[in-house]
Amino acid sequence: MTDQILRKPSLAIFGDSGEQKVTKAIWSLLAGRDIRIMGIENFSQLDELAQDMAMILFVIDGVDDPHIEMARILSRNQLISCNIVAITRAMDVDARVHVYASGFDAIVDIEVMDHKNLKPILVNMLDKGTRRLENRVIKEEYGRFQASLSASPDAFIVIDQNGKIFFVSEHYRRAYPINGHMLKRGQELMALYDTLSSEQGVLPGDPRYIRMKNFWEYLRGQEEVTLDNGRTWRITATPLEGGMGTIVTTTDISDYQSRQDILSEKSDALEHALEMEKESAAIQKQFINMVSHEFRTPMSIIDGNAQILLRRFETLTPEVIRQRLSTIRSATSRLVGMMEGVLSSNMLRTGRMEIVPESFNLRGMMQEMCGEYADLSSGHAIECWTDDLPETVFLDKKAVTLILSNLVGNAVKFSRENPLVQVEGFVTDEHVVVAVRDNGVGIPANELDKVYERYYRATTAGGIPGTGIGLNLVHELITLCGGLISIESALGEGTYIEVRLPRATDPAMIDPGVTSHAHL
Repeated sequence: MTDQILRKPSLAIFGDSGEQKVTKAIWSLLAGRDIRIMGIENFSQLDELAQDMAMILFVIDGVDDPHIEMARILSRNQLISCNIVAITRAMDVDARVHVYASGFDAIVDIEVMDHKNLKPILVNMLDKGTRRLENRVIKEEYGRFQASLSASPDAFIVIDQNGKIFFVSEHYRRAYPINGHMLKRGQELMALYDTLSSEQGVLPGDPRYIRMKNFWEYLRGQEEVTLDNGRTWRITATPLEGGMGTIVTTTDISDYQSRQDILSEKSDALEHALEMEKESAAIQKQFINMVSHEFRTPMSIIDGNAQILLRRFETLTPEVIRQRLSTIRSATSRLVGMMEGVLSSNMLRTGRMEIVPESFNLRGMMQEMCGEYADLSSGHAIECWTDDLPETVFLDKKAVTLILSNLVGNAVKFSRENPLVQVEGFVTDEHVVVAVRDNGVGIPANELDKVYERYYRATTAGGIPGTGIGLNLVHELITLCGGLISIESALGEGTYIEVRLPRATDPAMIDPGVTSHAHL
């Protein structure tokens, strides 16, 4: 309704019954003017529309007319800014004074409604009422504008097209407790810059001083400034329509930045967790490949001996049968040991074995394993020298079993044309050494630095079954144990691999009553 009133003034006529002489006269007097004339039938309708009227005409029959009281009620309503005019029939002076005192802005005798000089009087009153209405609407809109800005946590300042302050929100003044009173309507903004900037601790020579001065002078774009008190402000200039000036919004983004920092940290943590998840998935895949690779050899030993027993059971001597069964039990025992190792809770969780040293007979393990491979390979000569090893060593038995099984298995697999494999174990002052030599296909010199890569297979391995994870697993286990591995190989002449594992002593075997000479 308000937008319609501002576009076209409205005039209401109330109480003009019968011949509607007043209404006809008004239409005649105001013919050609862009005005909306409304006939009002009851007071409820009038009360609803009165706030949006530029003028209201009451037709009064006498001092006892109830319309006088209605006019009095409207005149006391502060939301009504229009001219209220009484159109009366012939009255004496006392009656006219009574009517005028009831809140009417003017009184017009009905007999002069058709007088030509009445038109400019009505037009003048109508224009005044329209201006009052417009001013009231503007004031109300400005009040709503102020209320909305006050409710916002942001601070606002409106600068007109001449660089002068038009409006300042209380939030803005509170940001300058000392000099906020200087922020007044009509004050030139840049004349206050140095004073207000100094209050915020931004002085000439400070990089912030020039940057912010340029912003306030040209009022374009957006700037962020962190003050000495640690608060960060984002200042945004937005042009008003029609070139009427600029509204500047100042937002305290300190908490926002803090949340952004927290979010960034959480994002980094999530990204790290995703990377760990990917790594875990890759480790799980490697784990499955390793299990399938490592379990194949003892299973082959068990299956091979079982097949021999099935095919030749009637011709085998009891001693040979016992030997075959012993080999099956040994392979089964080794398979169980590997299962216990690779299926430990830590490996299932992380994909890596936990190194747990223990005392065991490495000499016996090597002799037994070499015998199993010799028996399984049929035709390979496997020489095993272990006399230089002590009775027991203190190492991780599971890791050593996996290392030795891979090295001996590879030596057998890659030396089919010249089936001689030599396995040796000995100790130095610092290491337990296991060495394996074969006379097989060898590895090209330019490929030696790649053989530890997962899934890599030398070009000489063509046609020989394998997965390419054996030496990779050996290298990882040796590294995990703190040891070293070296390879020497020549194409067509075989390969020599030496493993050195740190030599340690079982703490349970140390006599606490013996004092080391190093402490004498």
